[in-house]
Amino acid sequence: MEAEEAFEEFGNMLYRVGVVMLRSRYDAEDAVQDTLIKYMEHRKEFQSKEHIKAWLLRVNINICKNKLRFYQRHPLIPLEQLGMTCKNEADHALMEALMKLPAVYKEVFLLYYVEGYKIGEITEILKISESAVKKRLERGREKLNELLGGHENG
Repeated sequence: MEAEEAFEEFGNMLYRVGVVMLRSRYDAEDAVQDTLIKYMEHRKEFQSKEHIKAWLLRVNINICKNKLRFYQRHPLIPLEQLGMTCKNEADHALMEALMKLPAVYKEVFLLYYVEGYKIGEITEILKISESAVKKRLERGREKLNELLGGHENG
């Protein structure tokens, strides 16, 4: 059975399982997509349609469980509430400035300052040179200072 046929036949069922487990329409859609990708990568033959259905359900449930585990370990804070987690006005201003940084600077800031990775480790994660990591940190700091300076003066 091709992936398109499997989606037509079992997609709604997988989606319903995802919605119930994850309590999120978007996460359920992601889980269905991930399940179908695994189905396309699966090289072994299935014995029957019921075997395909059971396999898809098991994979989908495991993907949902993995997402739930991830969310337990890495709780999400909605952007609207992010400001409320700041202890003072300076922290709030810093958080706003960080959110305005371009993604290339945010990713190195996150890895370096929040996750504590060394520059050499970041080069492996992002697949960029050490000088690129250092330059992004430097430019990110400059941009952050500009944003904070503009915030304090404005």
